Amino acid sequence: MQSTEVLRSNGIRRSSNGGEVAGSSPGQHKLDSTVIEPNPLFDGWAPLEVDSDSGSAQDVDRASGLESESLAIPTGLEVDDGTGNNDNEHERAASGYATSTYPRVQPAYQAEYPFENGVDNGTIDSSRTLYAEDVDFIMENGRQYCGDYFMPIDQAEQTRQYVVHQVYLKLFDLELTTVPLEDPHYILDVGTGIGEWAIGMAEKYPECEVFGTDIAPIQPTQQVPFNIEFHIENAEDEWIRPVDTVDLVHIRDMAGAFSDWDFIYKQAFECIRPGGWIEVLDFDDFYSDQNFMSFFPPDSVAHVIIPGILEAHDKLGRSRGIGHMKRQRLIDAGYVDVNDATYDLGIGTRENSSYGKFWLFAVVTGIEAICLRPLTKYLGWESNYVRDLCGKLAQETRALAEDVSRLEGFVVKLRVLTGRKPDVPGQWNAMALNENGDINNYSGGDDSTIGSQSGRTLRSEETI
Repeated sequence: MQSTEVLRSNGIRRSSNGGEVAGSSPGQHKLDSTVIEPNPLFDGWAPLEVDSDSGSAQDVDRASGLESESLAIPTGLEVDDGTGNNDNEHERAASGYATSTYPRVQPAYQAEYPFENGVDNGTIDSSRTLYAEDVDFIMENGRQYCGDYFMPIDQAEQTRQYVVHQVYLKLFDLELTTVPLEDPHYILDVGTGIGEWAIGMAEKYPECEVFGTDIAPIQPTQQVPFNIEFHIENAEDEWIRPVDTVDLVHIRDMAGAFSDWDFIYKQAFECIRPGGWIEVLDFDDFYSDQNFMSFFPPDSVAHVIIPGILEAHDKLGRSRGIGHMKRQRLIDAGYVDVNDATYDLGIGTRENSSYGKFWLFAVVTGIEAICLRPLTKYLGWESNYVRDLCGKLAQETRALAEDVSRLEGFVVKLRVLTGRKPDVPGQWNAMALNENGDINNYSGGDDSTIGSQSGRTLRSEETI
């Protein structure tokens, strides 16, 4: 079988025969086994090839809001099924991991096929805790959802999640976390999605147990590291985790997912070991006039969609704001050394030659994913009307990204909120005020490389 390069989520380039690839550079991501000619709609982008039998191609195309025969994604981003045989429907529709990247799972724990299209085809005790019949799958307006979660879980959304993960890797120089970890034994990824981050951590720390939890079983079950498990859990229920055990609880892009973030932070605090960390990443007030919305003129459809989204989530009882990213919430839950950093994510190659095109793709294809269910189900808007608005907003977003006359940077702000469980119950931060009234931090060093690298825009960083 021909060797194919794969950039795994920890930045290690591997070939399809399991070895590392010499001379490969970061950004050479493989998400399919066939390189397709560039799409003229997106100069330098290649269309994504998906399983046409399942309608996934239409899902991805429609989600982009772009009228083209197939949705384009950045050149070089391809799905490698690792089989070399596109006639096998099960393996072709499986996750985008080369099958030889990892040693084979022992037969006692191996499912014949991974989860696919609402059917769980094998016993997967080692990597999932529930069978598919225990999961509530719903088809609405041509998109697949799980329970009452507002985002879809279909192939189009899984592809978008993969691209977003690549953007994070590029933003943070292939680092997976901003907190210092020394010989971790237990890592928990809440809302793991397709599981890319959790898999990367399992690869980086092979002696550590890594658990990814989600309400939807869309994670891979074959050819994953032996030290990872994916559990079907609702984080809004009481967490069944050992007390004082977890080295890191990681929560990313979950705005609008939970009705009570204080409950989430307290549950995480209980299971984190003394000295362990929580890390929460989300977008900083995405819908405010000081952020993404500030770039759109008053007559833009953005000013129709965004107020609708906020109203719909208020009715749902799960706010889309950034209230969960307030430092005081972690402090109230008992965390110390709470740190808050903000990064700029440039949209389009004009803003960032490394990940800008990937991020533009993720933003454009995420518009319908974010809007469709909330606006139709909770506000009663017609689906065709919502899709029309999403398509117009997608075109406006791309036009802004490519506008050579634009003077201001076209960015989305990313917030990273971290906190540590005190070593001793009731311990407070080792901090003091200087003569100017500013906080001095004496809490110790940080072995993480994130935050110390050049090439990123770090807008603010505060510790309390």
